[in-house]
Amino acid sequence: MAPTLAPTAAPSLSPTVQGAFRCDFNTPVATGATQYWCGMSHSNQFRTNAGRTGSTATGASGGQEGTTTDRYAYIETSGGTTGTTSVLTTPRFAVTSVGGVLSFYYHMAGATIGNLAVQTCVGTVCATQWTQTGAQHAAETSAWTRTFLMLPTGTTSVKWVATRGTSFT
Repeated sequence: MAPTLAPTAAPSLSPTVQGAFRCDFNTPVATGATQYWCGMSHSNQFRTNAGRTGSTATGASGGQEGTTTDRYAYIETSGGTTGTTSVLTTPRFAVTSVGGVLSFYYHMAGATIGNLAVQTCVGTVCATQWTQTGAQHAAETSAWTRTFLMLPTGTTSVKWVATRGTSFT
């Protein structure tokens, strides 16, 4: 996966649910502003980008695949207030048996990063399965980190909940 969160001090991602959902943020599935979102809904400060972010010394210098055209999702925290949350949600899918796996890449470089949490949802009931707080990468050029999560049977969607830190640095 390749969603990222940057010109901010926030995380990045690129989600895949085995056999149910895949998003690389590079393949247009619509036109206009929503074309790279893979059908995912997003709120507040989430954006997609290719190349480095607009802020210096925060976020990733490019997408997880390392090309100048590789897109990723990120949160733009140059505006906003401490503690603001932004949510990225997959379209509905079904994990009908044991063994559903989510994999994604994230990048969290910056001095004032808040946190990134992953929630699995069954209908409208969501539970946090993973969280990271603060800088997880030393620099914009640090390699992205890949994470795998087991999805509970019955999972119908996944949410990435990013919370803005104290600044955009």
